[in-house]
Amino acid sequence: MKKPVGVTLRGVLSLVGLAVLAGSSYALLRWVESSLRQVEPAESQAPVLTVEQFRAVRLNPAGLRDYVIEAPLLQQWPAQRGTQIQQPVMDWYQPDGVIREWRLQSERGWIAADNRLVRLEGAVVMTRTAASGKPPVTLITRDVLVHPAERQAETAAPARMITPGGEMNAVGMRAWFDQQRLELLSEVRGHYEPPKP
Repeated sequence: MKKPVGVTLRGVLSLVGLAVLAGSSYALLRWVESSLRQVEPAESQAPVLTVEQFRAVRLNPAGLRDYVIEAPLLQQWPAQRGTQIQQPVMDWYQPDGVIREWRLQSERGWIAADNRLVRLEGAVVMTRTAASGKPPVTLITRDVLVHPAERQAETAAPARMITPGGEMNAVGMRAWFDQQRLELLSEVRGHYEPPKP
């Protein structure tokens, strides 16, 4: 008859040692994995650049002034969040770079990170003076998108156009700074008085 096999002290200690070794190995593996992970820094909510009394001049292909943007405060934000400007004034020039064609003013503005879009926010006044050699026009509207490469601006907001001979109101407007072209998009109404001889 065989004697039943019992658990020896040596066997118990071996099992406990293996369990401790397995637990330690698992803990070490978790620690190594966590230290290898890249911790992504939180995106800063602060501007990366702040400029007071900002002025930027964009030149045309001939090296002459195309347009100028001025503002009392500019704040550039990180990543693709663009640039905020306070009370911007945007002057567009004729091809000679000397005669100002249009002036655009707004409460606030935003410039896309790639500089392909400027958004004039809040109340916007667009003015072409007689000094440009073209009929004077004042446009009063809100929230205008400016496409600098196309020299074009547009809004879907109500717009009022004032000329020496009259006034027109519309909803939506498009203007081209290098042409005598202005489109009032819908609900157009107004009055016009031709100049007296």
